[in-house]
Amino acid sequence: MLDVIARNGPSRHSEQADIGKLKADAATAAAVLVEFYGDTALERARLLERRSPQSHFARMVTAEISKQGRTPPRG
Repeated sequence: MLDVIARNGPSRHSEQADIGKLKADAATAAAVLVEFYGDTALERARLLERRSPQSHFARMVTAEISKQGRTPPRG
């Protein structure tokens, strides 16, 4: 999953047509990172951003995790 986020680059499709899907995919990836890493998900997302500074998708995932804030404790 982390490699997919880091490698994701611009698609060859119409850039405008895929914005909604890209946002939905970023939200899904953020949810997976939060589920897997819990409170350290934001740290992981930032690490991915540093590894792939040209990846707009990695920045979107980091933004999604930041919007979610702290995760509720697992019970």
